Order: sequence, then structure tokens, then C-alpha cells
Amino acid sequence: MTTRIKEYSVGELARLSGVTVRSLHHYDAIGLLRPAHVAANGYRSYGRAELLRLQEVLFYRAFGLSLNEIADVLADEADAVMRLRAHRDRLVAQAEEAARLLETLDRTIATLTKEIEMSDHDLYAPFDAATQTAYEDWLIETYGPDMAARIATSKEAIAALPKGMAGAMDALKAIEARLVDAFQVEATQAELDADLAAHRALISRFWGEDCTPAAYVGLADLYLSHADFIARYERLAQGFSRWLPKAMKAYAAEIST
Repeated sequence: MTTRIKEYSVGELARLSGVTVRSLHHYDAIGLLRPAHVAANGYRSYGRAELLRLQEVLFYRAFGLSLNEIADVLADEADAVMRLRAHRDRLVAQAEEAARLLETLDRTIATLTKEIEMSDHDLYAPFDAATQTAYEDWLIETYGPDMAARIATSKEAIAALPKGMAGAMDALKAIEARLVDAFQVEATQAELDADLAAHRALISRFWGEDCTPAAYVGLADLYLSHADFIARYERLAQGFSRWLPKAMKAYAAEIST
């Protein structure tokens, strides 16, 4: 005896998911969520695969992505498990960052209400040098002992810049702000290429050596693999942590030809 797979009408799926019938019709029209079957009378029916796809759409909507951005995510060649794992990593990174900030925020409030005393150093605990040390340790563990020498070279190069680390971070923030603008307003290819060229040139200055196209791709992969980078770029703009590495890889491919 075979088990019949349950299918839902558009109205039933709307009641089950909380998504309006009108939205489901719109998702169908833009190709985001096609029904499993459309009867001769136009009635739509949705099976298990469509329910899972709708759930994935809702995950990304809750994260703040637009429908166009969600369509781009779903068009990725990665399967659903890989996409959801990557999304989970982004949410975990966000949650961890929020937890660190909330802990310091609670302690600050408790200090202001005279419940505890908080040292000047503790005011900046989520942002201190220990974070940089932990990051360097992670790089060496991930990429091997040669990374220690590269980190030392990078520190020397940054120290030699006119305004040192503070100036380097200001320059990076300015370029990242332009890239966020490019992400949000869909800049022209020429504008985006100029911003990415400036970004790659600044990375070369940070490293004290040329950031080759291959190295730029490697940096993009690093941005995708470390929770702190994901959290940092999601604070700048939701969806930016995924968009930036993709743009970097496309630019690297373009200048390699």
C-alpha cells in the first residue's frame, strides 16, 4: 500500500504558514515558489517540497532579505542543506555578537544604577585587543604556522601607515561604507569595480604585499567562514555578509582574464 503525499490548496497553505493567499500568488508570479500542480481550472496545489521551500523563504524574510535577494539565494547552486547551514552560521554569529553586547549593556546599566562597579577597561570589553588576538590565533590554527609570519608582516605594514592602525581602520570603514551603498542601491558595474579595486588596494597595504586575484578570492572565503566577519558585515547591512564575498570573487575573476 502506497502512502499518498498530502497536497495543500493555496488557501490551506496560507492558513498553515500564515502567508496570505495574495503573497503566495505573488511568489508564484515571480518564480519564487511555484505550486507542484496547477489544475485545468487554475487551482494550485503544493506538496512537501514546496512547503520546505516556503519555509526557507520565510527564514530569509525574517532575516530581512528582500524577495529579490531571496531569489538570488535560492538560485545558488548549493543545495538546501548547504544554504540553510550557511544561514544558520549567520544567525549564530549574530546571536553571539548580540549576547556579548547585551552582557556589557546590562553591566553598564547596573553600574549606572549603582548596583555594581565597572572598570574603564570593562566598558569596552566586546571591542578590545583580546578579540584581535583570538582572531590571529584562529588564522594560524586554520591556515598553518606560515600565517604567523604573514600576520607579523601585516602589523609592520599597518604600523608604517601615516596614521597607523587607527588610520587604517578609518580608511577601511570609508571603503566599506561605499560598498554598502553599492549593495543597497545596486550601483553600476563601473562604480562597483572602482570600490572593489580600492578595497583590494587597501588590503594590499594592510598585508604589506600584493593582494593577488587568487588571494582576494581566499579573503572572500575567509569572510564567509568566520563568524566575526559575518556578524561585522551583517551589522553594516543585512545580507551584506553574503553579497560582499560574491562581489569580491566576481571582481577577482574579471581582473584575472
